Amino acid sequence: MANNQIMKRNVNGNTVQDPSAISVLQYNNPSGARKSVQMGQHLLPLPVPGVGTGWTTDVSGGAYALPTAGKSLVVYNNSNTLGSITFGTDSTVTALAAGVTDSSGRVGLPCLPNQYTVLASGYSNWVISSASTLLVFLVNDESSIQAVAPAIVSQTSYPQL
Repeated sequence: MANNQIMKRNVNGNTVQDPSAISVLQYNNPSGARKSVQMGQHLLPLPVPGVGTGWTTDVSGGAYALPTAGKSLVVYNNSNTLGSITFGTDSTVTALAAGVTDSSGRVGLPCLPNQYTVLASGYSNWVISSASTLLVFLVNDESSIQAVAPAIVSQTSYPQL
């Protein structure tokens, strides 16, 4: 017999300080995993490069430079047709259809009709869209990625113990 009882977790007070209580609130017994709650994101239009005071959500006219690599974008496809976003590491990136790749390994990332799509740019800092109906927003996040030199492992002498 299925349990149709509606369960609700109650928390006293507006703050939780005890780490074990936080763990209890984060863990979801039926799924056997931690809960992940996506909060509303602070979305910004993209600054127009070289202008100083302009803003846009349209990156279909040509490759558009992101402020830095590692940024996240939210794209709203304001049409009834599939659109795409293509990331690149230089200004030569061109718009590719969804699922299509080029010789540099770039791919057109699909943006479903009348829906939001969240994309991470990774090491890319250039973006272009396949149509002006794709409204591109920058997620307000002050973190960034940075290349880290690999550890040197070719050392052949070891300290005497």
